[in-house]
Amino acid sequence: MVNTNMRIIDIALDYGFDYEQSYIRAFRKKFGYTPLKARSEQMSLIIKEKLNVNDILSVDNSIIYKPFFIFKQKFNLIGKKHLIVSKSGDKVANAYGKDFFYNDKHKITNAINPQVYFGYTDWSGNDEGYIYYIPSVQVDALVDIPEGMTKISIPAYKYVVFRFVGFFRPDDINGRHIGRLLVHMYSKWILKSGFKFADTFRFEYIDTSLSKDNYCELDIYQPITEIH
Repeated sequence: MVNTNMRIIDIALDYGFDYEQSYIRAFRKKFGYTPLKARSEQMSLIIKEKLNVNDILSVDNSIIYKPFFIFKQKFNLIGKKHLIVSKSGDKVANAYGKDFFYNDKHKITNAINPQVYFGYTDWSGNDEGYIYYIPSVQVDALVDIPEGMTKISIPAYKYVVFRFVGFFRPDDINGRHIGRLLVHMYSKWILKSGFKFADTFRFEYIDTSLSKDNYCELDIYQPITEIH
């Protein structure tokens, strides 16, 4: 709905509604606002769907929750790009992330919320044995890019989101935690879900304003599309 120029009435008819107002009422009941408001204000929509997993994985001092869906509009990131040999694992990525968050993100002058960390991973080269990891923050426009940094424009996508909760500081998240979450994502859900990857990237999302010495949250966003 948000990525088309179709009239609301035409969308309503496509989804089996006899009247435009019936569609608007149903949309508002599900999402809390009207289709026009969602379209005009470019909102992200949390999509609640029936999932084929019921488990919550608890290991050591952390929990991985069953996934949820979210639709995100197009957005922009600025960060530092690093090539990582796949076998070196996420310990290297974590070190790059900490260095960026504490030493580099302040150089980005138009960050929307500097307390929110994005760990963008481009795994298009994974079969060749490497990935690109870009610690970054969201910006309102891809301008004033600091020297040595790169820009990313992420299209609108539907994502499946996996949430990791650790009962420790976010700085103590390590490669083992991330690896466990990725295994959970792929083996416990993606392969059985009826969805496939929509692109060759994923990103970590950490809102550090929620973090404490004994609590942190990390979400992994994977763009998906239905298998037809």
